[in-house]
Amino acid sequence: MPLQKGIPIPNFCSIAPTAVAIGSSQRDRFPLRVAVSVLLTAFNAGVIAVFGITLYLATADHLVWFAGVNLLFAALLGSLARVWIVTLRGRSR
Repeated sequence: MPLQKGIPIPNFCSIAPTAVAIGSSQRDRFPLRVAVSVLLTAFNAGVIAVFGITLYLATADHLVWFAGVNLLFAALLGSLARVWIVTLRGRSR
């Protein structure tokens, strides 16, 4: 271990992962990412199916509340789209 002003400097090259190990672990995670994406899609579809009409009827007369609920649903769908984009981009690596 080399010394710099009396302080030992650790050699991190020996613990760095190799490119082969990184590539194989990424391929192993793809089926798990697809499974999580499908689970999140099913959960979000259930939330929209169960609560969508109720929230619409509760907020139809209040413009600000209606806009807020629409923003929440847009955020829900946007996060779901991001999950699928990240999942499918991981396939090509």
